[in-house]
Amino acid sequence: INNMDFDTDVQHLAIYISPISKSVSDKSQRLVYFKLKELLLKKSISSQVIDPDKVIDNKQYHFSLPNIAIAILAKLNGTPWRLDTKLKNELIVGVGAFKHTEVGVQYIGSAFSFTNTGKFNRFECYQKDQTKELAGSILRAVKDYVNVNSGIRRLIIHFYKEMSSEEVEPIERGLKHLDLNIPVFIVTINKTESTDIVAFDLDWKDLMPVSGTFIKLGFNKFLLFNNTRYSESEFNNNDGFSFPVKLKVTCSDPELVEDYKTVKELIDQVYQFSRMYWKSVRQQNLPVTIKYPEMVAEMLPYFEGNEIPDYGKDNLWFL
Repeated sequence: INNMDFDTDVQHLAIYISPISKSVSDKSQRLVYFKLKELLLKKSISSQVIDPDKVIDNKQYHFSLPNIAIAILAKLNGTPWRLDTKLKNELIVGVGAFKHTEVGVQYIGSAFSFTNTGKFNRFECYQKDQTKELAGSILRAVKDYVNVNSGIRRLIIHFYKEMSSEEVEPIERGLKHLDLNIPVFIVTINKTESTDIVAFDLDWKDLMPVSGTFIKLGFNKFLLFNNTRYSESEFNNNDGFSFPVKLKVTCSDPELVEDYKTVKELIDQVYQFSRMYWKSVRQQNLPVTIKYPEMVAEMLPYFEGNEIPDYGKDNLWFL
């Protein structure tokens, strides 16, 4: 691959049938998966890795093919599906993280930017305590958006934990510097665990509430159910029983979160982004604004210098 030259006017995708699973216990073997990904990205090529054990003599493999097709289409900058919503002058930035005990880094995260229709723009990566870099990447996303779209109405940040004032203030200062007097909504999205708050639908035999149901837990705190139960009859036990997510909505203009319609719209946006996962046909319990950054953060320490090649920053190669 190093010795090959690829026509930059042609979009390439590599399909790699790997003899080594990316979850193999031997670290040196596991690194092969990531090193090949990195090498191809440096050549501006996305890749799809396939486990041969799942292909050869596997009568169930046809169930995996739709997921592979979706991921390949997305990696080639296609759009498997989009949100059926009117494009608005707003930017959504999602920040997720992954704790890396194996490599001695408490967490590494990334910031992804999207339009409200779910169109992916670009992402940047950072490490723990890089609050200035995080703010800078969010502001760059705003600048890029404003350069193409006039009249941005609001900035929405989906964050994997509660944002500290140290994380919020440089963003607000940067917006003022850009002469953008727009509200900044922060939606904190936390996973729930089995010992956390859950709710039950007593009218259904399996008790899980219908997908999209949300319950108010306190002031601007909510429990949102993201699962594949869309009605009494529309549910497959093989999809599993996903735990809900906890949401908290805040805003740089506190009066705006007192409007129920606005808050409901932001909750619905989280729900809709949970349906934008382009690695599977199944809805996830986390929105891609948090899920995608988490997936990249998990891979980042295996890349040279904890740096993703530039081609990979506006491409969904990690699916």
